[in-house]
Amino acid sequence: MAGAFLTLLAATFILLQPSARAADQPNFLLPWQHGVAWLTGSAGFHNTNDALDFFPPDTPLGGNVKCEGDPDWVYQESAYFVLASAPGTVVQAGAAAVLIDHGGGWYSRYYHMTGFVVQPGDVVAAGQRLARPSTLGACSTGPHVHFWVQGPNGETTANVTLSSIPTTQIQANSHYSDTFNFEGATPTPEPTPEPTSTPVPTDSPTPEPSGTPIPQVRGDANCDGLVNTNDATTILWMLNGYADAKCGLATADTDCDGILTVADALGILLSVSDLTPLPSEPCVPPDGTPPVEPTPAPTSTRNPGS
Repeated sequence: MAGAFLTLLAATFILLQPSARAADQPNFLLPWQHGVAWLTGSAGFHNTNDALDFFPPDTPLGGNVKCEGDPDWVYQESAYFVLASAPGTVVQAGAAAVLIDHGGGWYSRYYHMTGFVVQPGDVVAAGQRLARPSTLGACSTGPHVHFWVQGPNGETTANVTLSSIPTTQIQANSHYSDTFNFEGATPTPEPTPEPTSTPVPTDSPTPEPSGTPIPQVRGDANCDGLVNTNDATTILWMLNGYADAKCGLATADTDCDGILTVADALGILLSVSDLTPLPSEPCVPPDGTPPVEPTPAPTSTRNPGS
């Protein structure tokens, strides 16, 4: 019985995966000035929507991961600007993040940002300055942009191209300068102004397209405000200790039995396949019976530049 259950889960998951290249994606470009070499991170695809990390030339290499609130955390800001990857409308510019709506259900997000030069409601072109990379926003090894793409049918960064390069072919720890993303004015970086005071660290949850706080919705295991196949994957990662369980435990228990199992992931996949919405309210655990915590993630490795 268990074998048949897992076979059904695997088959359903494969059928619901988006294609390797979404034909109607916007013309996404690497989000920095053409001709300037930025370094890709060592973590590859990670976190929400298969994010990628890009480090500007003035970020020191080999830094240790430090998080806001750590005693040795230091505020740092790059002199370089992150540029819009494609035309769209800014729906968030703050809390260390920029979120752009490109239309048709496509979004791009830029995290660890500071020095914003756009605001919600601005219509931007590809190549328009958004903000500067920094160490604000959770944990990082130094100023960089944590970048992801989200599509209308569950597409993530792993399903698109950036500057005509399939993201699956973008190498880790490699320099890229042919972005074909041209800034409207002054392509060279401006000097970093001396801060008058250290910015107050901010807790920056993953933003949603509306720019309002993300509601808790049953099945939204990755806390992005949506319920799709990514949430089923997140549950499986949580069960194996490879995903942060803090935000999704209250909503990942889709069958309200008080424990987190493969059945919760299957419930999401089946509801997505037949367009049957899950109940909007998260489960309420029985009194005195907290949800079972997933296995803790291994402590031997830590992805730099979250």
